[in-house]
Amino acid sequence: MNTSQRDKSFQLGPWLGKAFSILGLAAVFALADSPFSLGRAQDIAARPMALGGSYTAVASDVTALFYNPAGLSAIKRHEVLFTLEQSTLQSTGRSDGFPASHLDQQLMRVQSLGYLLPIPTERGGLSFAIGFYRPRTFSDLIGYQDELSASRGPYAYEAEGTLTHYRAGFAVDIAPDISLGLALGYVGGNEEIHIDDGGEEAYLRNYHGFHLEPALMVKVTPRLRLGASLVAWETFPSLKEVYEVKDEGNRATDWHVNHPFQVKLGTAYQGNTWLLAADYKMNNWSDYRFAREGVESLEKGGYRNEHILSLGGEKYLAPVHAVLRGGYTYNTLPERDFNAAYDLHRFSAGVGFLFGGALSLDAAYSFAFWELEADGLYLENREHRAMLTFAYRY
Repeated sequence: MNTSQRDKSFQLGPWLGKAFSILGLAAVFALADSPFSLGRAQDIAARPMALGGSYTAVASDVTALFYNPAGLSAIKRHEVLFTLEQSTLQSTGRSDGFPASHLDQQLMRVQSLGYLLPIPTERGGLSFAIGFYRPRTFSDLIGYQDELSASRGPYAYEAEGTLTHYRAGFAVDIAPDISLGLALGYVGGNEEIHIDDGGEEAYLRNYHGFHLEPALMVKVTPRLRLGASLVAWETFPSLKEVYEVKDEGNRATDWHVNHPFQVKLGTAYQGNTWLLAADYKMNNWSDYRFAREGVESLEKGGYRNEHILSLGGEKYLAPVHAVLRGGYTYNTLPERDFNAAYDLHRFSAGVGFLFGGALSLDAAYSFAFWELEADGLYLENREHRAMLTFAYRY
C-alpha cells in the first residue's frame, strides 16, 4: 500500500463500514480518485466571519464583491479594504490502542484586498469594485500510529494552500428597491501536500481558471433585505499536478476541471441598534467534472453537494462606539459519500470600531471543529482563525 492510499483509506472508512479492511478501502478509493481537492470554505474579512458568514443580504462594504456583488450599489463612498489573517490548525489522530499523534500548522497571510469606486448618478446607485481574496483553504493534517509505525515511523500528512480569486465587478440599481450585480474573476492558487510514511512523497497542484457570478439584492421593507447570488460558471482549463517521490523523481499530469453552479441565499433584518442575518449556501459538487488534458469526455468526481448554513447578529454599543458580533456556521464537508459525522461546526465572535467616520477596524475570531471515527481510527480537528480588517472610506 503506497502512502497516498494509506491516507485516503483513512478518509473513506466511515462510509463503507467496518466490514472492509483499511487495505481494501485504499484500493476502492484509488479507483475513484480525482485530481482536485475541494478544500474548505472560509470567510474573507473580519465582519463577515464574526457574523458566521451570514453576509449575502448584508454586503455593505467592498467585500460584497465576493458575498453578493449586487450590494456594491448601496455604497456611496470610495473604499479601500485590507485584511490580515492568522490561522492555527490542530489535529489529533489515534489508531486502535496506539499512542495518539498530534500535528499543528500555523499560517499568517493577507486574506483580502479591495477597492470600490462609486459613480455619481442622478437616481439610484452605480459602483465598481476590484479585489483579491482567498475563499477556500486546502489546509489539512492527518497523523497517527499503527502496527506499521514501529518499522516505518508514524504516518503524517500535511497539506496547505488556498484558492485565490482576483475579481472585478459592478452593481446598479434597476428599481428603487432592487439592485443587480455582476462579478467576473480569475481563479488561481496552489495546493502542496507532503506525506511521510517511512518514505517521503509530495503533490503540488496549480490552478488557473475563470468564473462569472450574477447577483440580486432586494429591499423588502426599509429594514428587511433579501440577497441571492449564483456562481453560474467556473472552469479550470489548466490544473497541473506534479507528484514526487523522494530519490525517485516526479511526474506531471495536466487536467481540465468544470465546476457546477454555486448558490448563496440570505436575509437580514436591521433594527435600530442591532442586526440579524442568516444564510444558506449550496455548492453543487455532485456535478463536478474533470478530465485529463486532451480528453473531451469529462468524468464525475463522485462528491456529494456541500451545504452551509449560518446565523449571525451584531449589536451597537453607543457608550463605547463599538459593535459586538457573533455567529455560527454548520458546513457539510464535500467529501465523497457524505456522512454526518464529518460535518464542520464553527463559532465566531468579533468587534468593530469606527474612527472619525472614515477609518474602521474590525477584529474577529472563529473556532471550528470536525472529527472522523471508523474502523478503530479517530481523527479530531480544531481550527482557530483570527482576522483584522482595516477599511478607509472617503
